[in-house]
Amino acid sequence: DRTMVDALAPALEALGDGMAAAAAAARRGANFTATLTRAKAGRAAYINARQLEGHVDPGAEAVARLFEHLAA
Repeated sequence: DRTMVDALAPALEALGDGMAAAAAAARRGANFTATLTRAKAGRAAYINARQLEGHVDPGAEAVARLFEHLAA
């Protein structure tokens, strides 16, 4: 969907394997949002595909950074 859920869902799924695994999953999810050129929800839904391409969703980035901080 190109939202924070793209990082949060995999992080929560990996949480049983430890905080480091959850942080890595969150980072992969956040980085994946940079490949999405269409947002289905959130503020990014109002931005055209050319502007989205190559940019990580801010909410997903925040989730990834949170899990990375907790894992440190």
